[in-house]
Amino acid sequence: MVVATKPDFETLVDAHSGELFGYLWRLLGDEAEAQDCLQDAYLRAYKAYPRAEPDNLRAWLYKIATNTARTRQQRNGRRASQQAELHEQHASGEAPVETQVLQRLSAAAVRAAVSQLPGQQQAALLLRKYQGLEYAEVAAALNCSEPAARAHVYQALKKLRVHFSEEDYD
Repeated sequence: MVVATKPDFETLVDAHSGELFGYLWRLLGDEAEAQDCLQDAYLRAYKAYPRAEPDNLRAWLYKIATNTARTRQQRNGRRASQQAELHEQHASGEAPVETQVLQRLSAAAVRAAVSQLPGQQQAALLLRKYQGLEYAEVAAALNCSEPAARAHVYQALKKLRVHFSEEDYD
């Protein structure tokens, strides 16, 4: 029987900081808020680290980050009004100005639609589609079953499809 060993906390932080920050930025829609939330999440994680199971520390960190973000949103008495970019920006700048404008308008529409999703669906969608977590990791991060995680992602995508198909007819 092979027993998994935990890395030291600093190694864990170094391995996941970038992706956790990106997730929180998408979830909260504000860079400074995401940075503060990440620091709070790491403080909570550091305090709980001696009790953490080494099986899936990545999902464990996402769970703490998600809960920290929800607490911040509740404390602030609002849901995030914006989401960070949901797609890659074209760094080259070679696209025509019209194309760049349309891409930004599309990204803003997606951000707005995602921000209107219920909390569990929004978090599940971001974790699965933008952070690349497996459904088992999404379930662990959101403290739900794997079928529930799949259902949250499915329902989120279904609502987005309906939203954008209705928008086409306006």
